[in-house]
Amino acid sequence: MKSKPSATNQSQNDECRMQNEGSPILHSAFIILTLLFLPGCGAMRGLGEMMTGNTAEANALKMENLNNPDDRRDGMIFLVDHPYGTKAPYTTRYAQIAKGDSDPIVRATAIRSLNRSRDKTATPVFINALKDASPLVRLEAAKALYRLPDPAATEQLRVMVSANEETKDVRIAAAEALQHYRRLDVARTLIAQLNQRDFGIAWQCRRTLKRLTGKDLNYDEAAWLNFITGPTKPLG
Repeated sequence: MKSKPSATNQSQNDECRMQNEGSPILHSAFIILTLLFLPGCGAMRGLGEMMTGNTAEANALKMENLNNPDDRRDGMIFLVDHPYGTKAPYTTRYAQIAKGDSDPIVRATAIRSLNRSRDKTATPVFINALKDASPLVRLEAAKALYRLPDPAATEQLRVMVSANEETKDVRIAAAEALQHYRRLDVARTLIAQLNQRDFGIAWQCRRTLKRLTGKDLNYDEAAWLNFITGPTKPLG
Protein backbone atom coordinates (compact mmCIF):
# COMPACT_ATOMS: atom_id res chain seq x y z
CA MET A 1 0.00 0.00 0.00
CA LYS A 2 1.38 3.40 -1.10
CA SER A 3 2.08 5.88 1.63
CA LYS A 4 0.20 9.15 1.51
CA PRO A 5 2.50 12.12 0.71
CA SER A 6 3.21 14.41 3.60
CA ALA A 7 1.80 17.93 3.69
CA THR A 8 5.32 19.30 3.09
CA ASN A 9 5.90 17.15 0.01
CA GLN A 10 2.43 17.99 -1.33
CA SER A 11 3.16 21.70 -0.94
CA GLN A 12 6.47 21.33 -2.79
CA ASN A 13 4.78 19.39 -5.60
CA ASP A 14 2.06 22.01 -5.94
CA GLU A 15 4.68 24.75 -6.11
CA CYS A 16 6.58 22.92 -8.85
CA ARG A 17 3.36 22.32 -10.77
CA MET A 18 2.42 26.02 -10.58
CA GLN A 19 5.88 27.03 -11.77
CA ASN A 20 5.67 24.63 -14.71
CA GLU A 21 2.16 25.76 -15.64
CA GLY A 22 3.25 29.39 -15.45
CA SER A 23 6.25 28.94 -17.71
CA PRO A 24 4.40 29.75 -20.98
CA ILE A 25 3.33 33.05 -19.45
CA LEU A 26 6.90 33.71 -18.35
CA HIS A 27 8.13 32.88 -21.84
CA SER A 28 5.57 35.26 -23.40
CA ALA A 29 6.58 38.00 -20.98
CA PHE A 30 10.21 37.47 -21.89
CA ILE A 31 9.40 37.81 -25.61
CA ILE A 32 7.42 41.00 -24.99
CA LEU A 33 10.21 42.51 -22.91
CA THR A 34 12.73 41.54 -25.59
CA LEU A 35 10.66 43.33 -28.23
CA LEU A 36 10.28 46.40 -26.05
CA PHE A 37 14.02 46.79 -25.65
CA LEU A 38 14.88 46.31 -29.32
CA PRO A 39 16.15 49.53 -30.95
CA GLY A 40 13.21 51.17 -32.68
CA CYS A 41 9.78 50.16 -33.92
CA GLY A 42 11.22 48.85 -37.17
CA ALA A 43 13.23 46.21 -35.35
CA MET A 44 10.21 45.19 -33.31
CA ARG A 45 8.12 44.88 -36.44
CA GLY A 46 10.82 42.96 -38.27
CA LEU A 47 11.21 40.46 -35.47
CA GLY A 48 7.46 39.98 -35.26
CA GLU A 49 7.26 39.33 -39.00
CA MET A 50 10.15 36.91 -38.86
CA MET A 51 8.56 34.99 -35.99
CA THR A 52 5.24 34.66 -37.86
CA GLY A 53 6.84 33.86 -41.22
CA ASN A 54 5.33 37.00 -42.78
CA THR A 55 8.62 38.03 -44.39
CA ALA A 56 9.73 39.91 -47.47
CA GLU A 57 10.68 36.63 -49.13
CA ALA A 58 7.28 35.09 -48.41
CA ASN A 59 5.45 38.12 -49.78
CA ALA A 60 7.67 38.36 -52.85
CA LEU A 61 6.63 34.77 -53.60
CA LYS A 62 2.98 35.69 -53.04
CA MET A 63 3.36 38.57 -55.48
CA GLU A 64 4.38 36.01 -58.12
CA ASN A 65 1.53 33.56 -57.47
CA LEU A 66 -0.06 33.35 -60.90
CA ASN A 67 -2.92 31.23 -59.59
CA ASN A 68 -4.13 33.67 -56.94
CA PRO A 69 -4.65 37.39 -57.66
CA ASP A 70 -5.40 38.03 -53.99
CA ASP A 71 -1.93 36.76 -53.12
CA ARG A 72 -0.35 38.98 -55.77
CA ARG A 73 -2.18 41.99 -54.39
CA ASP A 74 -1.45 41.20 -50.74
CA GLY A 75 2.23 40.58 -51.50
CA MET A 76 2.61 44.03 -53.04
CA ILE A 77 0.69 45.71 -50.22
CA PHE A 78 3.07 44.16 -47.70
CA LEU A 79 6.24 44.96 -49.62
CA VAL A 80 5.47 48.59 -50.38
CA ASP A 81 4.72 49.17 -46.71
CA HIS A 82 8.45 48.70 -45.99
CA PRO A 83 11.31 51.00 -47.05
CA TYR A 84 13.02 48.29 -49.11
CA GLY A 85 9.76 47.72 -51.01
CA THR A 86 9.73 51.29 -52.34
CA LYS A 87 12.94 50.85 -54.33
CA ALA A 88 14.23 48.70 -57.16
CA PRO A 89 14.00 45.83 -57.88
CA TYR A 90 10.54 45.88 -56.29
CA THR A 91 9.37 49.01 -58.12
CA THR A 92 10.59 47.50 -61.40
CA ARG A 93 8.36 44.51 -60.75
CA TYR A 94 5.37 46.67 -59.77
CA ALA A 95 5.65 48.43 -63.13
CA GLN A 96 5.69 45.13 -64.99
CA ILE A 97 2.62 43.94 -63.09
CA ALA A 98 0.81 47.24 -63.72
CA LYS A 99 1.27 46.78 -67.44
CA GLY A 100 0.68 43.07 -67.81
CA ASP A 101 -1.38 41.46 -65.05
CA SER A 102 -4.71 39.98 -66.11
CA ASP A 103 -6.53 41.10 -62.95
CA PRO A 104 -7.60 44.78 -62.78
CA ILE A 105 -7.39 44.94 -58.98
CA VAL A 106 -3.83 43.66 -59.12
CA ARG A 107 -2.94 46.22 -61.82
CA ALA A 108 -4.50 48.98 -59.72
CA THR A 109 -2.55 47.81 -56.66
CA ALA A 110 0.68 47.86 -58.66
CA ILE A 111 0.04 51.45 -59.76
CA ARG A 112 -0.78 52.46 -56.21
CA SER A 113 2.45 50.80 -55.05
CA LEU A 114 4.44 52.81 -57.59
CA ASN A 115 2.65 55.95 -56.43
CA ARG A 116 3.42 55.19 -52.77
CA SER A 117 7.04 54.57 -53.76
CA ARG A 118 7.10 58.02 -55.43
CA ASP A 119 8.80 56.42 -58.41
CA LYS A 120 9.19 59.29 -60.87
CA THR A 121 10.31 56.93 -63.61
CA ALA A 122 6.88 55.28 -63.56
CA THR A 123 4.90 58.17 -65.08
CA PRO A 124 4.77 56.50 -68.54
CA VAL A 125 3.12 53.52 -66.82
CA PHE A 126 0.55 55.85 -65.25
CA ILE A 127 -0.15 57.60 -68.53
CA ASN A 128 -0.66 54.30 -70.32
CA ALA A 129 -2.98 53.18 -67.50
CA LEU A 130 -5.24 56.20 -68.06
CA LYS A 131 -6.65 54.21 -71.00
CA ASP A 132 -7.02 50.94 -69.12
CA ALA A 133 -10.33 49.09 -69.52
CA SER A 134 -10.87 49.14 -65.74
CA PRO A 135 -12.08 52.37 -64.08
CA LEU A 136 -10.27 51.30 -60.91
CA VAL A 137 -6.96 51.26 -62.77
CA ARG A 138 -7.70 54.59 -64.44
CA LEU A 139 -8.53 56.09 -61.05
CA GLU A 140 -5.25 54.96 -59.49
CA ALA A 141 -3.35 56.25 -62.52
CA ALA A 142 -4.95 59.71 -62.26
CA LYS A 143 -4.22 59.81 -58.52
CA ALA A 144 -0.61 58.85 -59.20
CA LEU A 145 -0.25 61.64 -61.77
CA TYR A 146 -1.48 64.12 -59.19
CA ARG A 147 1.44 63.12 -56.96
CA LEU A 148 3.92 62.59 -59.79
CA PRO A 149 2.94 64.97 -62.60
CA ASP A 150 4.10 64.56 -66.18
CA PRO A 151 3.21 67.08 -68.93
CA ALA A 152 2.75 64.16 -71.32
CA ALA A 153 -0.39 63.23 -69.37
CA THR A 154 -2.14 66.57 -69.93
CA GLU A 155 -4.12 65.72 -73.05
CA GLN A 156 -5.51 62.43 -71.76
CA LEU A 157 -6.42 63.99 -68.42
CA ARG A 158 -8.35 66.70 -70.29
CA VAL A 159 -10.20 64.04 -72.27
CA MET A 160 -11.12 62.19 -69.07
CA VAL A 161 -12.46 65.29 -67.32
CA SER A 162 -14.73 66.03 -70.28
CA ALA A 163 -15.93 62.46 -70.92
CA ASN A 164 -19.54 62.06 -69.76
CA GLU A 165 -19.20 58.28 -70.03
CA GLU A 166 -16.29 58.27 -67.58
CA THR A 167 -16.94 57.53 -63.90
CA LYS A 168 -17.36 60.41 -61.48
CA ASP A 169 -14.36 59.46 -59.33
CA VAL A 170 -12.04 59.21 -62.32
CA ARG A 171 -13.15 62.59 -63.66
CA ILE A 172 -12.60 64.21 -60.26
CA ALA A 173 -9.13 62.68 -59.94
CA ALA A 174 -8.24 63.82 -63.46
CA ALA A 175 -9.40 67.37 -62.70
CA GLU A 176 -7.26 67.43 -59.58
CA ALA A 177 -4.21 66.16 -61.48
CA LEU A 178 -4.57 69.00 -64.01
CA GLN A 179 -3.60 71.60 -61.41
CA HIS A 180 0.06 71.13 -62.35
CA TYR A 181 -0.35 72.48 -65.91
CA ARG A 182 -0.80 76.23 -66.26
CA ARG A 183 -2.16 76.17 -69.79
CA LEU A 184 -5.04 77.95 -71.48
CA ASP A 185 -6.48 74.75 -72.94
CA VAL A 186 -6.46 73.13 -69.49
CA ALA A 187 -8.34 76.08 -68.00
CA ARG A 188 -10.92 75.99 -70.82
CA THR A 189 -11.51 72.28 -70.21
CA LEU A 190 -12.10 72.91 -66.51
CA ILE A 191 -14.35 75.94 -67.09
CA ALA A 192 -16.55 73.87 -69.41
CA GLN A 193 -17.35 71.56 -66.48
CA LEU A 194 -18.33 74.21 -63.93
CA ASN A 195 -22.04 73.74 -64.55
CA GLN A 196 -21.87 69.97 -64.53
CA ARG A 197 -24.93 68.20 -63.16
CA ASP A 198 -22.62 66.35 -60.79
CA PHE A 199 -21.52 68.90 -58.22
CA GLY A 200 -18.44 66.90 -57.18
CA ILE A 201 -16.93 67.29 -60.65
CA ALA A 202 -17.82 70.99 -60.85
CA TRP A 203 -16.40 71.63 -57.38
CA GLN A 204 -13.06 70.00 -58.21
CA CYS A 205 -12.78 71.89 -61.51
CA ARG A 206 -13.37 75.17 -59.68
CA ARG A 207 -10.79 74.22 -57.06
CA THR A 208 -8.21 73.42 -59.72
CA LEU A 209 -8.90 76.70 -61.51
CA LYS A 210 -8.30 78.54 -58.23
CA ARG A 211 -4.94 76.80 -57.85
CA LEU A 212 -3.96 77.55 -61.44
CA THR A 213 -4.88 81.24 -61.35
CA GLY A 214 -4.96 82.30 -57.70
CA LYS A 215 -8.47 83.67 -58.28
CA ASP A 216 -11.98 82.45 -57.48
CA LEU A 217 -14.87 83.34 -59.76
CA ASN A 218 -17.17 80.66 -58.39
CA TYR A 219 -19.07 78.75 -61.09
CA ASP A 220 -19.45 81.65 -63.53
CA GLU A 221 -18.19 80.27 -66.85
CA ALA A 222 -18.35 83.63 -68.65
CA ALA A 223 -16.40 85.40 -65.91
CA TRP A 224 -13.72 82.71 -65.95
CA LEU A 225 -13.38 82.83 -69.75
CA ASN A 226 -13.10 86.62 -69.71
CA PHE A 227 -10.47 86.42 -66.99
CA ILE A 228 -8.18 83.83 -68.60
CA THR A 229 -8.30 85.57 -71.98
CA GLY A 230 -8.21 89.12 -70.62
CA PRO A 231 -5.34 91.59 -70.52
CA THR A 232 -3.76 90.11 -67.40
CA LYS A 233 -3.25 86.75 -69.17
CA PRO A 234 -2.89 84.77 -65.93
CA LEU A 235 -1.88 81.62 -67.79
CA GLY A 236 0.44 83.29 -70.24
